[in-house]
Amino acid sequence: MNKLFAAVSIVFMLISSCAISQTKNDIEIAEFKKKMASERYILIDVRTAEEFAEGYIKGALNIDYFGATFSDEISKVSSEKPVLVYCRSGNRSGKAMQIMYDLEFKKVYNLRGGIKGWKAENNKLTTE
Repeated sequence: MNKLFAAVSIVFMLISSCAISQTKNDIEIAEFKKKMASERYILIDVRTAEEFAEGYIKGALNIDYFGATFSDEISKVSSEKPVLVYCRSGNRSGKAMQIMYDLEFKKVYNLRGGIKGWKAENNKLTTE
C-alpha cells in the first residue's frame, strides 16, 4: 500500500510541475501564426546571434536572452504593444516572457515548442 501511495504521489508531482511550467500565454503554432498576421504585434527572437543567423521567423527582432544587456534591450521595446516571443525550444522565451511581465509588459505570448516546433511543421524561416 505504501508503494502505491508513493507511486501515485510521484505521478501527481510530475503532472503538477508540468502544469506549472506552462502558462496560458504559451501558445501553439497555429495561434502564434494568427497573431503574427496582425500588424499590431512585435515579434522577438531571444536566441543567440549565431542561432538567429541560421534562420529566423521573418520580421523578428533578435534580442539575445543570454546577452549581458538583455533586460536593457528588452525594456526599449514598447511595453504597450502585444509581443510574440520565441527561442529554440520555448524554454528561454518562457523565461524572457516572465522578465517582460516583471518589466510591466501588458501582453506577451510564447511560442510553445519554439523554432524547433515551427520547423517540424514545415514553416518557413529566413536568413535575409
